[in-house]
Amino acid sequence: MMTQVKYFSILLLLALLFGSCDEKEVMIPEFEQPDSDQVVLVEKLTGVSCPNCPTGGAELERMKGQFGDNIAVVSIYTPFLGQPKENSKYDFRTQYGVQIEDHLGLYLGKPAASINRKLFPGEQYRPIANLGSWASYVLSELQDFAPLAIDVEHEFNTDSRELTMDFSITGRDFMEGDFRFTVYVIESGIIDPQEHPNGVIDNYVHNNVLRKVISSVTGDLLSTELSPHESVNRSYSFTLPEEDGWWVAEKCSIVAFVSERTSESRDVLQTVKFNITD
Repeated sequence: MMTQVKYFSILLLLALLFGSCDEKEVMIPEFEQPDSDQVVLVEKLTGVSCPNCPTGGAELERMKGQFGDNIAVVSIYTPFLGQPKENSKYDFRTQYGVQIEDHLGLYLGKPAASINRKLFPGEQYRPIANLGSWASYVLSELQDFAPLAIDVEHEFNTDSRELTMDFSITGRDFMEGDFRFTVYVIESGIIDPQEHPNGVIDNYVHNNVLRKVISSVTGDLLSTELSPHESVNRSYSFTLPEEDGWWVAEKCSIVAFVSERTSESRDVLQTVKFNITD
């Protein structure tokens, strides 16, 4: 009798053991694009001599695939880890980048990305060095609709290479504040060396490179009031330099955005991006 009890106990133990090891399928819901008209500005501080920056670039390309037209990326090359390599054809560093870097404030290291220029709770700086959190902050910005709309009409003369742009900004509700308007020219598809943890990539593709700021760097004064009943209009023009390996018109885009300045913040409220030859 005792033997039968022991045998039954062993069978019960084995049943519990193997039963507890059954694999259960974990259902991971598919990503659903938020229903938002917000376009989030992502300004990445980077450099040609920054070995970790290609990882940040790859993450931003992944995010562009995830968020589509709801994200506008600008790569800003500054002197810190920005020295060109011996065989570089181009120097991506600009005085605009230095001023933007100063405007965004301190950061821990490169790559670092500012998301709508916000200082998020728990973060020490606006430019965030933890690239694993970039997508979550973009997603948080897309939970609401933009507080204003930016409409644009543009024309590019292929002969003179002059670009003219007419912007119209309208608030969804009545808004008061120090509203600024900034216009960037960026270029993608520029092939030039880039430092990498395994050495130098000679044929690295640099995308979303800040080439020029057409407005003032910290933004032209737009208005102190925005209303759904009356648009604020601004016009700009810019002539692209002659193509010389870069300044390829088909690869150049405009990124324009409205920000609000206070004593403590410089949050971006809405952004628009378009290719100049479209």
